[in-house]
Amino acid sequence: MDRLEALYSALEHEADTQRQQRDTERQARAALESENARLRDALAQLEQQAASAATADADAHQHALAEAERALAAERHDREQLAEQLAAARQTLQEQQAQLSAVNEALLARDAQLRELVEQAEQASAPQSSTNAEAGLAAQQEAQAERLASERLNVSQPAADAQTTTAADSSEAQAPQAQVPQEQEAQQSDAEQSEAPQAQQASQPESAPSPHALLKQWYKRYPDTFFKGHTRPLKIGIHIELLEKEPWDDKLVRRALAGYVHLPRYLKAVRAGTQRVDLSGQSVGAVTEDEARHARQQLDELTRQQKAREEQATDQRISHKLSELMTKHRP
Repeated sequence: MDRLEALYSALEHEADTQRQQRDTERQARAALESENARLRDALAQLEQQAASAATADADAHQHALAEAERALAAERHDREQLAEQLAAARQTLQEQQAQLSAVNEALLARDAQLRELVEQAEQASAPQSSTNAEAGLAAQQEAQAERLASERLNVSQPAADAQTTTAADSSEAQAPQAQVPQEQEAQQSDAEQSEAPQAQQASQPESAPSPHALLKQWYKRYPDTFFKGHTRPLKIGIHIELLEKEPWDDKLVRRALAGYVHLPRYLKAVRAGTQRVDLSGQSVGAVTEDEARHARQQLDELTRQQKAREEQATDQRISHKLSELMTKHRP
């Protein structure tokens, strides 16, 4: 009997607790409904104020849009004029490039004549060999002269070709321009010129990396030469050392090297008097005034291109914003 009474008391206590909880929930629900009603009234008032403000400011918005359109039209006209001036400057640059090419061809012809004179003098002072040996030596010298002419034509391409979107191949020739001047190429031995391509063909892997991936490998393989932070100018002719140490062909090495020497931080580092470094990180000569001037010109061109891209993006954002405003306030 006592057990039943205790159970009954427990049930009554639980029922009282549940009734109290229900009363609390009803009070909370009533408070929430009251707050919700207050918020709905406030929202209705805000909507009325917004509608009134939109009606009152419609003319002001239309006037502001018209002013913005006129300003944008004037800015576009100015940029069209600048584009015309840039086209004229590019035309002048192309003419100068043609003149430089003509001068380069004349220099190549002069160099070929000098090489022939040196070869004739060497042949006159050396003992006569067999006819077959002379023919083989002449053929080898002719092939070496052709390779030298091809290299000089490649390294003499102006850096201005890097502005166009199709200049990926020409940039690989421009990069070594600051690294392989004609004077040093003339001093390279015939053995170096003939052995490097043979070693490349013998060790060329089946799958070559991209120029960007190869440059990443150089950051790890030559940490005293290729830098990600503080940058130092590279040795003149460093691509020859790379061809001797790397199993890749000349084109891939030049393109990877061009990707490094065209970086803004590298161009900033090419200052007159700054010491160049070789593959072991040793100083091997200073940057000349002409080389520093050429680097500054390349850096200025990169800066101009970046500014043009930013201005184009700004124009697009302004046009998009104007379109949204006109759509929003269209009657």
